[in-house]
Amino acid sequence: MSNIQSQRWLLVRRHFLRGIGTTMALLGMVAACSTAFAADVELSETLQLPECHSIGWVRANAGVKGQGAGNIILDEAKWGTPAPNQVIEQHWDWNLSDAQWAEAVKQKGEGKKEDVKFDLWIPEGVELARGIVVVSGHGSGEALFKHAELRKLARELHLALFKFVGNPMQRGFWPRSLLYDRLKGFGARSQHPELENAPLFLYGHSNGTGFSAIFPATEGARVWAWVSMRPGTTYQVYQPGAAQLPGMIIFGEDDAFFARPSKEQNMAVVEAMRKKHHALWHYAVEPKTGHGPGEKTWPLVFSFLRLSFAARVPADADASKGPVKLNELKAESGYLGQNWNAEKGGYQTLPIAPVADFAGDKFTASWLLNAAFAADWQTSQRDGQLAK
Repeated sequence: MSNIQSQRWLLVRRHFLRGIGTTMALLGMVAACSTAFAADVELSETLQLPECHSIGWVRANAGVKGQGAGNIILDEAKWGTPAPNQVIEQHWDWNLSDAQWAEAVKQKGEGKKEDVKFDLWIPEGVELARGIVVVSGHGSGEALFKHAELRKLARELHLALFKFVGNPMQRGFWPRSLLYDRLKGFGARSQHPELENAPLFLYGHSNGTGFSAIFPATEGARVWAWVSMRPGTTYQVYQPGAAQLPGMIIFGEDDAFFARPSKEQNMAVVEAMRKKHHALWHYAVEPKTGHGPGEKTWPLVFSFLRLSFAARVPADADASKGPVKLNELKAESGYLGQNWNAEKGGYQTLPIAPVADFAGDKFTASWLLNAAFAADWQTSQRDGQLAK
């Protein structure tokens, strides 16, 4: 090979290797971009909000206290008189418009501002969120938001998770548009505009019940189901406006809040809703547990989430096109379950049956979505957990 040929060959080889290097670099960039696009969506935001949004401020300043004179709950459930140190606000079914709230703020002042932190999580690969699990970060809400099994379920069902924590909101808030505004904003940031209209599943623990039970009383068109975990004030769940939305209330047998003023009287709130308003609700009692839920608690919650989603959210729902019309449930299509006996306590085998075949008190028994959920509810009450 001549010197000229050798130089030409070296030049060709150099360009060839340079081309390979460029190609590999481009492939690396493509792979990096693919990874970036495939990652979970995780966004956070912290806002300073005034205390006038909090349910405590509303109760104290917006003229709702005392609306429940002649309390129908007590009459129906035959409540006793609590001891002086157990006095609890009994009426939370408030008649308060946004205009009335705004007028109260104008007169009383908005109060001090505090941080409220919002978090959004959407699984990778979800192009259209079919629903949103909205969690008050009060109590166990923080742990639930990050729970591996919940995130696994969210991936399967194509759900977004949204959490808020901070005194102006975590125990309940006014006006309702406060949540909708944040969902719309996060929808724009995440390039998921469907969040503005996606159906909601609500979770509140302890005083977080002030969110999960009270919010759906006026927002039933948007909420497919809700959970009150170990309610700090069971009276808060007495919400006739939410009667036709599937509701779950879980008590802990050894929870001090459950004993105030008595276990029977706390259970009677739910039973009164069943009897007076035909509520599509059930309750469960976890034996030998206190105020906090544990790992044995979550499978029943996740079963309720999954099955209520299937029952309420249409398979072809697309919130990017506007509000989703949720499926209405008929009481006669569900199951009934005999309620837990406080005097007996502990684990109990509670009879279940289709509504038409139930032999017990149909008016106060727990209403259960369908055969599958009824079986899970019964197993949980009998064994304390669902089989893995």
